[in-house]
Amino acid sequence: MHDPKQAFLIGVRRGGGLRESLRERLILVALLALPAFFFWHLAIDWSKSVSSPPDRLFAGPTLDPIHGHNVETLTALYAAYGYHWPPHRLVPAIDVAHLPTGLSTLPVHQKKVLFLKTLLPIILAADQRITRERHFLLGFFARYRKRPGIVESKSFTVARELEADYRVTGSLAKPAVQERLLSRVDVVPAVLALAQAAKESGWGTSRFALRGNDLFGMWTSDPFAGMAPRALRKDPTHYVRVFANLRSSVRHYLRAINTRRAFAAFRAIRARMRRADHPLNPVLLAQGLDLYSQQGEDYVLSIQQMLPTLDSPAHLGRLSLISPRVLADLIVQKRGRQRAGKLSTLARVAMIRVHHPHF
Repeated sequence: MHDPKQAFLIGVRRGGGLRESLRERLILVALLALPAFFFWHLAIDWSKSVSSPPDRLFAGPTLDPIHGHNVETLTALYAAYGYHWPPHRLVPAIDVAHLPTGLSTLPVHQKKVLFLKTLLPIILAADQRITRERHFLLGFFARYRKRPGIVESKSFTVARELEADYRVTGSLAKPAVQERLLSRVDVVPAVLALAQAAKESGWGTSRFALRGNDLFGMWTSDPFAGMAPRALRKDPTHYVRVFANLRSSVRHYLRAINTRRAFAAFRAIRARMRRADHPLNPVLLAQGLDLYSQQGEDYVLSIQQMLPTLDSPAHLGRLSLISPRVLADLIVQKRGRQRAGKLSTLARVAMIRVHHPHF
């Protein structure tokens, strides 16, 4: 005779056994899945590391930031480091985020000198990063010609990312594509970049330079990324770009020169100089900037006329960035501790801000 109570107890035991069996299976699946999950994440991290050029591979020299600066602080700081204009061999690796307050109140010569000294380290650092990218590609293409099988290597992946970053299409196996990429991955001479920044920003006194860190008159159609010029407020499609800092403005300018169709002539002139193994001539390169401004040839002529007033292009090409901390030690050794101890209070405070930004 069927006993309902006994059947209920048997069902409970069976259900408990099923639950225990299910629990054991879940634990087993989890234990088996953990290694797979770990290696999956490892593979993703590895793919990320090779899918974009590592910062440490192409990163330029580290620039020490300065916070809360004005013309008095910067002037004293540059004097303390022996940073004059025209610059000598060593330039302090200083990152000034924004143009100093009070720049427009200075006498014309002092304003220009302070403007040039502020931008030069940022431009040199950006050019050095591009130089590292170029050297990497030159080395990779040389190896590729000898061993085409390295297309599966990590270097090939990095080269492909640079190709995409500089907006070049086509197979890197083709010499024409390699040449096109190298024509874009190249520097703009510092003196030429300084001349354009000075002209476009009114030596750092324009509203767009002071409020938006736009040194080069870059335009955008995005109202959230730019400022409306007073003369064109009725045109909703033209805005002057706003940047977080001066360094971003310099990087955007270099990217525009190296990728936009309007500056193809500039890149062609530069590529011919490279093929002839000639140093980059800023005066000749300026001829490729006729589409940079609506002024056309008049703009090119104005830039060419500014170049000699800044400094010798060949001299600026021999400059080296040096850590402010190292430079401070060199100055102490050169001047002697007693004389270095007589620096003005303002200069010492400025140096502290560089060495200890959060002081």
